[in-house]
Amino acid sequence: MNRKLNVFLSLTLALVFVLAACAPASTPTEAPATEPPATDAPTEAVVATEAPAVDPLAALAEESKNEKDGLLVYSIMGENNWAPVIKAFNEKYPWITVTALDLGTTETFERYYTESAGGARTADMIITSAPGEWQEFIAKGELEVYKPVNLKGLPDFATLADGIYAVSTDPFIIIWNKQLVSTPPTTMADIAALAADPAFAGKITTYDAEKNGTGHAINWFWTKKMGDAGWATLETIGKSNVNMQTSAGNMVKAVLSGEAAVGYFVSGISVFPKFPDADAVLGWTYDKSGQVVMIRGMGLTKKAASPASAKLMMEFILSSEGQLAWSEGGLTAYRPDVADKAKYHLQKVIDAVGADNVIYFTFDPEIAVAANRQAFVDKWKTALGRP
Repeated sequence: MNRKLNVFLSLTLALVFVLAACAPASTPTEAPATEPPATDAPTEAVVATEAPAVDPLAALAEESKNEKDGLLVYSIMGENNWAPVIKAFNEKYPWITVTALDLGTTETFERYYTESAGGARTADMIITSAPGEWQEFIAKGELEVYKPVNLKGLPDFATLADGIYAVSTDPFIIIWNKQLVSTPPTTMADIAALAADPAFAGKITTYDAEKNGTGHAINWFWTKKMGDAGWATLETIGKSNVNMQTSAGNMVKAVLSGEAAVGYFVSGISVFPKFPDADAVLGWTYDKSGQVVMIRGMGLTKKAASPASAKLMMEFILSSEGQLAWSEGGLTAYRPDVADKAKYHLQKVIDAVGADNVIYFTFDPEIAVAANRQAFVDKWKTALGRP
């Protein structure tokens, strides 16, 4: 009996080992640590979202809605220059009525001084190109300093002084009547060569540097760069009895009519937007030997009745959208990020004449001294043969 039991147990154990060997191998698994209990519906993953961007000008925009007098700007640009800018600005701020006056270079300041002294409504913003007068404006404490958000990414020259920023970088060009000039001049030396020809006596036109602040500044910076050679060139041109004008518009009209054959130091904005269909008669070029570029400055006034609106306009002018709008109006944009989009851009000027041949308006401290300005005018009059 015991023997039969032992045999049975031995067979049973053998069978167990055989079955275990034949069973499929199992993969060990880790027990879940803290798995959540099963639910009927799957849980959606939480997606991170960015907070909406805060408009840094929103507070200014709200403040401007309380300014009932509109925005008043004293500038040296005409209605055709301003039109695309005001249109684009009002698409953003439709409640701001913009009035932009076209005044003389120094008249912008003179009118402000007179009106503010009498307590009358006056400019909220001034845009002009007179470096000396701008420095006097600062010295008199009439500038309201504001640092725009849109200064970021702009070249250093965009800041003329704390609170005064560049609107545009406009070249002064050479123009000629194609029917009267067979070989177009491309430099001031070429102008001097024409002046030596008796046929061009009285046929060359330019700014009167004594009577026009912009004309004064152009000649100041050009002769400062060119030195004695520049003065000699002016003396040669002066022998031709130069037809002096107090505005670029008058120069263009004189050349178109044939009253003058050539004009030099002519403001580009008087040619680009106003006479697009005059190609048959009017030719123009940059001065490839020394291209003067006016930096048109803007600043806010202490007596502004609508300071928030003025700040919004300043921000807009410095923005990509504002620079493109000015370019549509004939001014030369300078923001690097619109170089391939702007109709007129500083980079095109640089490409045409070379960076070393560009002469910029600056806040030269010497031009801010009245005695220096008068001494310069006297020297200029002598060179041009003026009484």
